[in-house]
Amino acid sequence: GPSTMKMAAASSDTTTYRVAGLAMVLIALAIPSRHHPDADSTYPAKEIANIWTHEQQTALLDLLKKHGRFESTTKDSTPLREDIGEAVPYNRSEGCPHALMQPNKKETHCIFAPRMDIGRHYIKTGGKGALKEGYSKLVSRLLSFSKFFIAQDEDRARKEIPGYTALFDSKAYQAAVSEICPGKPVLDPFQLGVIVQVPGQQVPMHFDAPWFWGADRMNMPVWLLVAMHRSGLFREETVAQIQGVAYIHDWGSKAANMTDAELNKHFGGGFFHHTAGERVPARLFAPRAGSAILLDGSQCAHGTELYKAGDKHLQLPMTDKSDQRALEYVNASGTQAETWNLVVNGKVIEKYAMSDLRIALVWRSKCFKSKQALAKYKQTPRLKLDDVLSRFKADLKQRGLLRSDDITPEQLGELLLDTYVHYPMPSAIIPVNYCALPKLVPAWMGGLIETLLSPVCAFG
Repeated sequence: GPSTMKMAAASSDTTTYRVAGLAMVLIALAIPSRHHPDADSTYPAKEIANIWTHEQQTALLDLLKKHGRFESTTKDSTPLREDIGEAVPYNRSEGCPHALMQPNKKETHCIFAPRMDIGRHYIKTGGKGALKEGYSKLVSRLLSFSKFFIAQDEDRARKEIPGYTALFDSKAYQAAVSEICPGKPVLDPFQLGVIVQVPGQQVPMHFDAPWFWGADRMNMPVWLLVAMHRSGLFREETVAQIQGVAYIHDWGSKAANMTDAELNKHFGGGFFHHTAGERVPARLFAPRAGSAILLDGSQCAHGTELYKAGDKHLQLPMTDKSDQRALEYVNASGTQAETWNLVVNGKVIEKYAMSDLRIALVWRSKCFKSKQALAKYKQTPRLKLDDVLSRFKADLKQRGLLRSDDITPEQLGELLLDTYVHYPMPSAIIPVNYCALPKLVPAWMGGLIETLLSPVCAFG
C-alpha cells in the first residue's frame, strides 16, 4: 500500500544519503601520495637462520616465565624536553585538546604523543593492510607487551640471557654489522628486550628513533627526532645504528615444518621492511623461530603484519590506551596447564597458552668507527631545542611553507610531519581508513559521520 511505498522510499533516501555521505568522506580523506626524496634509496638487510639450539631457545622462554610479567604502555620514557612548546595542563575530566596529544608520563600536561608520526599514519590509513576499522580497535591492535632488560649493560646481558653469545659473537652477525654499518665496527648497545603480541595485534609501520651527535630520545621528543632525520637537515650529526629482531616463540612442530610462505599465511606476524625502496612492495621476513633479521630501522620504514595465531581464531581483546594492561605468567598446577593471563585494570580478561603468543627478542646498537669516536660522542654537548627548531624554520621558509615565525607549536608540529615525514601508503584501492574519521574530527561532527559510516564500519 501507499504507506509501504513511503517506507521503502524513505529507506532508499536514507541509503542514498549514507552512500553520498560516504563518498564525501572518502573525497575529504583522500591523501595525496607523497614520497620522500630518498624514496628510491635501498638499504641492506641481513637474515640469519638457526641461531640457537633447541635447548637455548627453551632456556630463553624459561627466562620469560621467570620474569613473569610484561606490561603494555603508550607512554615513552620522559626526555629532558618532552614538548616543543605545545604543552598545556592536563585535566582528566576534559582530556587533551588536540587529537595528536596525550597526557605526559606524569599526567601533568598534554603533549604531542611521543610517536604521533606513527599513530597519525596508522589511524588514517589502516596501516600496511589498509584496515577499515574504528579508532578503538586499531588502538587495541597496537598495545603489545614488552620488557627491556638492559641499557648499555652488555656484560650483564651475556651472563643472564641464554644464547646471547651464540648470536652476537657469531660470524654471521659480525658480517651483518660490516654490511649495515660499514667502516663502523664498534657497537654501543643501548636496547635489548622482548616484545610479546597476542593474536590480532601488530607493530605499525614506523622508523626507529634516530640518534644524533647531541640529540637523542633522552633530550628530545622522539617524533621530532624522526622529523630531524627524515628532513636531511641533520645528516652530518646522524649516528649510524643497527637493529635486530629474532623470533623465540614456540608454535610447535607443525610450524617448524612449514615453508616461509605457509608460515606467513597460516600465522601472519611477518616482519615487513622497505629496504628495497618505498615505491615498491615491502619485503617480508617470515616469523620462523630461531631466525633473525638485521637492518638500520631508522633508515627504512618497517613493522609487522597482523598476527593470527594459526587456526585458533582467538579474538582480539578490546582495551583502551588508558587501561593498565599486562601479560602475567601462571605456572602449571595440578590439572591446570601453564597460562599467560591478560590482566586489564586488575581483572583477567583472557588466557593464552605459550603457543598462542608471538615473541620477538629485539635489540639496537649505535655504530662508531673507533672507541675514540664513541668516547667523543659521549662527551658531545647537547643540541638546544631552539637551535633545532630554527634550522627547521629556515628550511620551511626557503620552501615557501612558512612566511614568518608567527606559528603556534601545534601548527609547527603538524607542519614538520606534513613536510618531512612521509610513510609509504598502503597498496589498496582505497588507501585510507574512513572508519577512523569520527575520532579525527571535532566531536560535534563525529556523531554524524559515525551514522553515515555505520553500514560499512563497526564502531566500538
